[in-house]
Amino acid sequence: MELVIMIMLALAMVVLFFCGYYAGVIKEKYGKNWISAVPITVAILMFNIIWALTEMAKSDRFQ
Repeated sequence: MELVIMIMLALAMVVLFFCGYYAGVIKEKYGKNWISAVPITVAILMFNIIWALTEMAKSDRFQ
């Protein structure tokens, strides 16, 4: 189970990185626009998933 949590955590961090990258690309290409809200929203979701995974990893059930 710890391996699954670590894989999910790594994937969430990769998605979080690419959301930041694409938010920057959209901002540079189109200016400040509502389109940049999509990667920012996904990044917030991924941050919450990372936080939940680290809290779950602290539990004895997932050790």
